Amino acid sequence: MRNNQHLIDTLRERSGIRYGENVPLLLASIPDWCINQLGAWGTSVGMETFIDGREDGATVVLGGKVLVIDVDFGIEHDEQMSRRLKVINIKTSNALVSGNTNPSASTMLDMFLADNIQKYCAEMQKTEDSRDPRLAASIRKKILSQLRYLVLLDGLASRKDDGGIRWFTDLDELYPTLNGVARGEAGLVAS
Repeated sequence: MRNNQHLIDTLRERSGIRYGENVPLLLASIPDWCINQLGAWGTSVGMETFIDGREDGATVVLGGKVLVIDVDFGIEHDEQMSRRLKVINIKTSNALVSGNTNPSASTMLDMFLADNIQKYCAEMQKTEDSRDPRLAASIRKKILSQLRYLVLLDGLASRKDDGGIRWFTDLDELYPTLNGVARGEAGLVAS
């Protein structure tokens, strides 16, 4: 017994190794499981998480100090009556500006998050034979990283002295300039 515990502890301490998640065996259980996973990820990065389930989908609300992310899921039934989970809509908002922030910046963030969450759900809903656990783990890691970053921005934006909406909008304003510099540098290196 002691040797088994030592082996388990040693395997867990290895950095960079992921042993996966406890994925349900029944494909019909995966949509609910994916919804609960997103809620668990939000909680693990320090966000308040609320899940409002319904027959045709669910809404997951991830809340920080000033940032709120609403993720609407829909569940579709196909010919074989199997359930398929889809991301219907993601809406980010914050409490810093009444009437929300710059819609275009929010829309870009919404689409970015929706794309990654949908990729994860699509990969996890494949049959066990066709599912790529490494791809699913890398998408999961990416989503967790994005949520951690948003929690960091949420904390910075909520500070009294130097907080504010700029923590959410400055990157969107700097992106075109940084992208132009990167393209120019790439052109110089290529020539």
